[in-house]
Amino acid sequence: MRASGPVPSVFPPFLQICIPHSSASADICVCSTQDNEDNASSKFNLVWITIGRAVVKAQLSDSTSTDDMNKFFSRQDATMSGYLLAAYFLLTNMFYAVLSDFTKELMHPNIAHISSKSASKGRHRRPFYIIGHMVNSLEEVDDFLEKGSNALEADIEFADDGTVLGTFHGTPCDCFRGCFKRETILDFLEHVRDVTSSPDSKFRGKVSLLLLDLKTAKLPQSAKAKAGVTLAKNLWKYLWEGVPPKYRVNVVLSIGYVKDKDVIRGALAYFKHKEKEHILDNIGFDVGMNDPLKRIGLMYKQLGIRRHRWQGDGLSNCVRFLVPIDRLVAAVKARDNKKGFMDKVYHWTVDLPLFIKKSINHGVDGIITNRPDNVLRVVTSAPYRKKLKVADITDSPWTRFSLYPQERRMDRDRESEVLGGGEEKLLPSANS
Repeated sequence: MRASGPVPSVFPPFLQICIPHSSASADICVCSTQDNEDNASSKFNLVWITIGRAVVKAQLSDSTSTDDMNKFFSRQDATMSGYLLAAYFLLTNMFYAVLSDFTKELMHPNIAHISSKSASKGRHRRPFYIIGHMVNSLEEVDDFLEKGSNALEADIEFADDGTVLGTFHGTPCDCFRGCFKRETILDFLEHVRDVTSSPDSKFRGKVSLLLLDLKTAKLPQSAKAKAGVTLAKNLWKYLWEGVPPKYRVNVVLSIGYVKDKDVIRGALAYFKHKEKEHILDNIGFDVGMNDPLKRIGLMYKQLGIRRHRWQGDGLSNCVRFLVPIDRLVAAVKARDNKKGFMDKVYHWTVDLPLFIKKSINHGVDGIITNRPDNVLRVVTSAPYRKKLKVADITDSPWTRFSLYPQERRMDRDRESEVLGGGEEKLLPSANS
């Protein structure tokens, strides 16, 4: 999940939060936008405080003075804001959940009978990725696949020295999700390998992508290349080694920011130096935390990466209704432009049918979601089933599908051409 770490300044100017003086009220007001990560993180937290204060203020009498209200909050903030926000988002999501259940039968009377064959039929349609969000336990792997995910997103944590540990997110995380589930990297990757490639698994051939959200932003710079190397070793040993090429799960290595690019460099070093270049056919890349698109494109040029580039945009499901889509639209337009660097564009985290439809209408290739059942219903309902198909292992996650079929760019490059090795001399040694 993307909610951890500094949150970028994505709120429109009229929703920027001012920190009031002691004599001022805490209303939403116009402030200048600053793009540094610390200010962005503060604004993200202050959104919740401001909403809570506004709700309480509305319940106080008109004669209540500003000083009285400030005294009230000084005593009650620690407990009241939590209760108010929980109630606010519970009511909001219950409202949309009712609408979701009401429309469920209209679109698909019985989702259990939507076959993968009918959902995937039609090669002229855009392959769509229903990416299960924050899938950090073995039980969640099975649960999200059962509910319709054909791709999974997991959060990967590292020790301070760069050693990969396993799956874990922690707080804050999405509304109505548990933040503390975890597995060792060995157990998690072996389970994914078993459910996606074992002959007796009902999910064999149905999982086309594993997106790893690499929690490396807080690592020392000196440890980031090692993080990439240790992750690559584990991917090879526990996910790919011995698996027939047809059933190898493709993996997107998603760093948070451009400043984490040494993680990618370290992973590439391991596969290039250990004569495993063929596995690069199964690896893609992403910068997930809303860095400027131009800066991300420059990073890929520096690393010599020419293909297999995913681009995400979004924010927590808790504030879906507040998040502008300007950057998402810009990413889709860049994908459809022959000069754009991204091959796939996805949106996160989108749970409700209304917002799922809006995301699809913008032309995305996939959605990270806590509700894969909702996304599956929309994708396989009219009119979307005419232009989308649920991606399976026969679909390359690196093939670019623009909004215009004639502009489709097939993934015919081999790994040596996809990864040009522009920084090969800078790669650290990767001993097994």
